[in-house]
Amino acid sequence: MNSSELRGLQALRGLAAMSVMLFHFRWNLNDVYPGVGDRLFGWGATGVDLFFLISGFVITLTMQRTPTGISGTIHFLKRRILRIFPVYYIILLITFLLSGAMSIFHYPDKLVNLISAILFQPVYPDHAPFYVDDGGMYGIRWTLNYEIYFYLIIGLSIFTPRRWTGIALYFLLTLFLLPVMSGYAFTLSPQGYPYASPWLGLITNPMIFLFLEGMIVGLLYPLLKKLPAKLMAVAFTGSVILAIVIFKNNQLIGHGVTSSGLVYALMLVCIIGAEKAIGKYIPRSLVALGNISFSLYLIHTLMNTGIGKRFESLGIESGVSRFTLSVVLSLVLAWLAWRYVEQPFYAKRKGAGKWVSVAGN
Repeated sequence: MNSSELRGLQALRGLAAMSVMLFHFRWNLNDVYPGVGDRLFGWGATGVDLFFLISGFVITLTMQRTPTGISGTIHFLKRRILRIFPVYYIILLITFLLSGAMSIFHYPDKLVNLISAILFQPVYPDHAPFYVDDGGMYGIRWTLNYEIYFYLIIGLSIFTPRRWTGIALYFLLTLFLLPVMSGYAFTLSPQGYPYASPWLGLITNPMIFLFLEGMIVGLLYPLLKKLPAKLMAVAFTGSVILAIVIFKNNQLIGHGVTSSGLVYALMLVCIIGAEKAIGKYIPRSLVALGNISFSLYLIHTLMNTGIGKRFESLGIESGVSRFTLSVVLSLVLAWLAWRYVEQPFYAKRKGAGKWVSVAGN
């Protein structure tokens, strides 16, 4: 069983995207019912941490099926490019057109933001863990800078015969030795280290430990499959209840392995171990949500910016109506992007090689 058959994992991916979306739409409720949006969805930004964990897990399974050498590296990176770039750049173009288009060139900060989005370039060293204007146009892209960097390092490691040793040594260097040798105290805080270079800030940022945590779960996958599935299903239920209680009390709602990463790592381990018991009962709608999760993640902020301005011209300022409309329209547009952009390129990915078949990797 590979990750394309893990229905629970795919559902979890969809719920991660949904939580980030609801976090960004919560202001609609706050405007009418002060504080309600924050109480309901103030934890939602942590869905990013779950994404990183899942990425680490899936990439580990992918690596185990990819042969060593230059052909394996090219195959791996080509699949990553076809997975991310087409839908990313199409939604970036739409965002650009709906956010003032050419007027952006009259504002230096907006132009820097656009160039950063095109090149996956971190810009602001003092704005960790984002390193871009996360409140600006396409600000949601900050996580893709981490993803692209992580995929590049993993892709290069596939070229070497001792890939796991190479990965361990590289991240030991960047996440521990480099900061310590630079005179900083080691930290797991997502605020990272105060380097003058945003690139150094990003590659040393402890957010990357979330990917590594997911990779460890991936390495443990053969063991997790052997655990009693029904018992793991009970454990997963417990992990969900625990997450609800913790987040409801505004605890561990920050980014990083010492915050929400702890909660989500437990949830990830449990749902993977419980797959044989609960996989067939996962609603198709949740699996479908997982399928469109990447497009949903990228496209939903348009409801607060470019498309959101059109809402206001129709007299839909905020409140439950705009919140609901934003959610529904985001889901519809995400499905269209998945169906007519992601799926055609997914077919190309399947034709790009014969070694790996991992849904959503």
